[in-house]
Amino acid sequence: MPVTMGGMASGMDTDSIISKLVEVEAQPIKQLQRSKLVNNRKKEALNKLSTTLKDLDSKTRDLYGFRASYDEKKAVSSDPAVIDAVAAKQADIGIKKIEILQLASFHKIATDKIDSEKKLPGGKIIIDVNGVEKTISFKGGKLKSLNEAIGEEASDIVSSDYVNTEEKNYIIGLTSKTPGKKGEIKITGSEELLKEAGIIIGEKVKSQDETPVVFDRKFFSAYDGETKPEGQNGTLSVGVDGKEIKVSGFLWQEYEIPVKAEVKKESILKFGFTYKKEIDENVPYMIETGPEDEINVKGITLKSYNVSRVRPLSRKEEKKFDSVTGIGVVVIDDGKRVEKIYPIDADAAKNQEIPLGRDFDGKQISRLIFYSNDGEAAFSEPVVSTPVKTRGEFEFKNIVAEASNSRLKIDGLEIERDKNDGLTDVVKGLTMDLKQKTETPVEMKISPDLDKPILKIKAFIDSYNYFMELNKSLTKTVKVDKPGQSEKLDESGIFVGDMMMVRLENSIKTTVSGAYPSRETKPVKMFNQMGVSTGKPNSSWETIKEGKLVVDEEELRKAILENPDGVKSFFGSDTDGDNRIDSGMAFNLVGVLAPYISSGKNIIASKIEFEDNSIKMANDRIKKHETHLKTFEDKLRKKFASMEKAVSGSKSQQSWMNNQMGGGKSE
Repeated sequence: MPVTMGGMASGMDTDSIISKLVEVEAQPIKQLQRSKLVNNRKKEALNKLSTTLKDLDSKTRDLYGFRASYDEKKAVSSDPAVIDAVAAKQADIGIKKIEILQLASFHKIATDKIDSEKKLPGGKIIIDVNGVEKTISFKGGKLKSLNEAIGEEASDIVSSDYVNTEEKNYIIGLTSKTPGKKGEIKITGSEELLKEAGIIIGEKVKSQDETPVVFDRKFFSAYDGETKPEGQNGTLSVGVDGKEIKVSGFLWQEYEIPVKAEVKKESILKFGFTYKKEIDENVPYMIETGPEDEINVKGITLKSYNVSRVRPLSRKEEKKFDSVTGIGVVVIDDGKRVEKIYPIDADAAKNQEIPLGRDFDGKQISRLIFYSNDGEAAFSEPVVSTPVKTRGEFEFKNIVAEASNSRLKIDGLEIERDKNDGLTDVVKGLTMDLKQKTETPVEMKISPDLDKPILKIKAFIDSYNYFMELNKSLTKTVKVDKPGQSEKLDESGIFVGDMMMVRLENSIKTTVSGAYPSRETKPVKMFNQMGVSTGKPNSSWETIKEGKLVVDEEELRKAILENPDGVKSFFGSDTDGDNRIDSGMAFNLVGVLAPYISSGKNIIASKIEFEDNSIKMANDRIKKHETHLKTFEDKLRKKFASMEKAVSGSKSQQSWMNNQMGGGKSE
């Protein structure tokens, strides 16, 4: 732009004149900018309208189909700190009495306390939990290194903790990550390493191989062993069921076992034992069993019965014995009788165990010896028992917590599960969490959950009413006192008279207030049948005209409780029996909203695009007009510069002429 000094020759304010002429020429730009402002306001309003309609669509969809919740149930525990539950739709209404007898626990074992500097031998360990095996190859080293090796290889199935117990002593704690009995930890592998670490005792006992001894009077005979006490005068009595014998006074007897019992290294003889020092002295004492005699009568040989010879009681003599009572075992080894006597302390515990395997490993027991030197000794239910061990599976030395299932009673019926949380197969429709054992039964009340559907219906009403407010603000008209009073016209809605807005509002209002068919026995055909309307009876026209919905919550709650199927059908129903929803207020409203908010190019998106195009066109026209203004201003300045130059030249010529004509000083 050329530098000018406007008005120097003409005396006119040419800069001001040019500025005003340019301002007049720029009026179209201001109009375009005002149009842009309106376009942007419409675009913002349309985006807000789209968001509002999408929210209304979401709240509407919550009222029918799989999102609907008119038949929801809730479970209320009388003691949530003990047991809690969530009810599904299929839960049966009523009260369940639940007792938790035992909670499921995680199997946990530990090593012995071991000095942190102790070196453990190397070896392979296999940890199995619920059929998942992890192999740990340990090169040998300290307990901490073993813990790290377990953590690296088996962290999926067990947690491994290295814990300081006292001073330099540490333990490893292994906890199964699977609850219940199925989460039991099983360990196989290097027995030397496992024993050194104090994890196992030895091979695990799977069961007991037992050979019971049943007493029969005919298999008893006088003791015929190495030591034959003389002067026996006691009695033997055998129980009717063959489970017990009593040896009274001074008597030694041996019993031939009908079924010979095999003895192994870990076999034991288990039996019940009691002893009484005093006996009834009015009972005669048996000396011995009589011999079997033969009598020949006229060439016929007859055998006599075993007859017990008895004599009246005489004053007992004081005798001294190494033991008062006991039991003995007889085996035949290479055709020779071998016996061992095991004395029993008269004050011994009721249940006795004798380590047969220590003395008779690999032999067969043929006879048992029972004796009493004084008083009365009772022996009951003897059993030769041999533990059957699982080959390669070990018995743990330090069990911190057993692997146990949860046990509970539902209305008196006992049930067992392998976990405490998320139990879905105990009570129909309930997901239960067990927290602690019960002292008294807990009542679980299952009832309709009316809060969920009411909250959804109220959320829909709030969204609907917000749309009505927004639509009113966008389409409102303001009366003016005088024609052309523009300042009040600006208070009108930005979409006043817009037919799209009018059609949208009318469609939504008609859909919500309409009546719908129903195949239910107790049909709900209109919204007002469940306490939702545009106003209570006798409300003012102004209130009703606004079109907002109001809800009578008490009436709505009653309608859902008494007729959930009717309410459900009002919002969405299958009228032709094809198992597809094809009618209902909510279903139809979603269809009404779809053209305005569907993905891709919808009605609102098209209007936003139109506003974007209008803004773009306005920007293009403004840019073009700004170029024109620059050219226009340059032309004006050139013209005024030429005028100033001409005026300046004219004044210079006039001054010269005046000088020539004596216009100077007079003489």
